[in-house]
Amino acid sequence: MRLWFAVVALAAAGKLAAQNPRVLMDTDRGPILVELDQTRAPNTVNNFLSYVEDGTYNSTLLHRVVPNFVVQGGGFRENGAAIVRRAAIASERNNGLLNTPGTIAMALSGSPPNVNSATTDFFINTGTNASLNPNFTVFGRMVFGTKTLADINALTIIGGTEQPIRIPFVRRMARVAPGEFPILPLHTGAWFDPANSGKGFLLEVARVDGVEGNPQMLVAWYDFHEGRQIWMNGIASFPFGASSVEVPMQISTGGQFGAAFNPNQVTTNTGWGRITIRFTSCDAGTFTYTSSFGNGTVPVRSLTLPTNEACAANKVP
Repeated sequence: MRLWFAVVALAAAGKLAAQNPRVLMDTDRGPILVELDQTRAPNTVNNFLSYVEDGTYNSTLLHRVVPNFVVQGGGFRENGAAIVRRAAIASERNNGLLNTPGTIAMALSGSPPNVNSATTDFFINTGTNASLNPNFTVFGRMVFGTKTLADINALTIIGGTEQPIRIPFVRRMARVAPGEFPILPLHTGAWFDPANSGKGFLLEVARVDGVEGNPQMLVAWYDFHEGRQIWMNGIASFPFGASSVEVPMQISTGGQFGAAFNPNQVTTNTGWGRITIRFTSCDAGTFTYTSSFGNGTVPVRSLTLPTNEACAANKVP
């Protein structure tokens, strides 16, 4: 009987975790993805999400870095102006979540700290900070971005302060669907189906030059059909923080390489099909398609990464 209850408890915990919202932080040092604990810190999570959704955290500084202790943000805009705060919220400390490396918690004001003073300021623990547990509310954990956080933690600090010489900043934050992994620039590159050699995808996550807006997914898909190599391509925009994007695909046929190329022989079918790009991590995903050649799902793995991007080093153990 006790074993049955244990199984039920584990299943319930897994279901609750799958319902927890996620937030993508796009910092100038790399991405950080955090999962918020809606069950054990509901008011704190809702407060944080309200600032995420109204854009408060966009173009803000990670103004405080104490090596192997915390990285703190949410207090100042990129130009140094203080963030406009709403009323403070009641503490949800002692909820069972601890200030351990990679967890996110709300900062407080006062000395000793006023436990009911949390507004916008947050911090990510870079050390095991048991001394903070009695007062500071932990409300989530990092699920991707280990290298990013380590790079920020290692920044050179101005002597006698807690301010980095070159202050990192958050370009923007966005909600991510519970349990999902967002589309990131590091997904740019070559992807392949391990079970089918000679078939693959070239992806680019980009934006229109000089335009601030939603990113775009460019797809080139190479495959075989009836013994011949075929190429399809498409482009679609998607909201920042989205975990999937549907791309309309076209196919062109009839062209020949070299001196025999005649553009008049090329025919294009712009309604060939659609493909939904979805990633389950930084280096794996599933691409589902419907087309005039059939329907299906392709499990894919990454083959290349953009220069200076990191996947394995950013994964949370």
